[in-house]
Amino acid sequence: MPRVLPPLNALRAFEAAGRLGSFTRAATELNVSHSAISRHVRGLEQRLNVHLFRTRNTGVELTDQGRAYLAQITPAFDLIAEATEALSVPPQGKVTLTTESTIAQKWLVPRLGKLRALHPDITLEISVSTQVMDIEAHDFDIGLRYLRSDPPQGYDLLLPSMVHAYAAPGFAPTANGQLDLAALARGPLIEEATFRLWPVWFEQAGLAELPPLDLPHPLSALLAIQSAVSGLGAVLMDENLCEPERRSGALVELAPLALRFGGYYLAVNSRAHRRKPVRAVRQWLIDEAARVRTASP
Repeated sequence: MPRVLPPLNALRAFEAAGRLGSFTRAATELNVSHSAISRHVRGLEQRLNVHLFRTRNTGVELTDQGRAYLAQITPAFDLIAEATEALSVPPQGKVTLTTESTIAQKWLVPRLGKLRALHPDITLEISVSTQVMDIEAHDFDIGLRYLRSDPPQGYDLLLPSMVHAYAAPGFAPTANGQLDLAALARGPLIEEATFRLWPVWFEQAGLAELPPLDLPHPLSALLAIQSAVSGLGAVLMDENLCEPERRSGALVELAPLALRFGGYYLAVNSRAHRRKPVRAVRQWLIDEAARVRTASP
């Protein structure tokens, strides 16, 4: 028997308006007029003999029947889009990403050659900011942020922040071939603004009596790393932020002790997650982070 289907243009208009919560935003997404969205939705309501939206002072709102209908229509459109994309050209276009300067410089940028080799038709534009900004309001496609506590809804853990004690080779004091914790505690120590955990680290490392620590004014991560590389002291640092220095041997770990302190989280703009290049960049970030975690010593 033939399928009983409403006009597909009417379904597209309803799905976009319901998902976005606005006839105006649906019109922008579908590149049609506001009146066209309204006309399609009213025609669909007449065909189905139900009210899908109710009018509010702030705009439109789905009815219970509209909400139930949308919950089934949206996955159907997603499946059609994914099946179509699987037969179409590789992902291409611009993707915007906002992140913090240190993780961008030390972790993300050195890996962009891999992304370009995998997806040569994607242009990734990186915006650096220290603020944990609302990517929906600022209209970024992807956000990559360090968070100490539970993330906002919709953020996924990309990289846990594992903090280790590092110093330049030969810097750390030793006694009988072992790290001398008491001598290390007397300094010099470098304090980084985010990972101010020296008392916790010494306690977990097994120092029985911790003397008063002479900690300098905290530095940014980049300055703290460079200071440690220059032999100016030991530093507590997230392993992701000093990966180049660890790999080259410019910094060595002082003890087999890591402190979990937050992590780097990934979020995708709800208006962008259906775009093929955005999904491709997100998946590349997830795969690359998984590969790094597997390869980490």
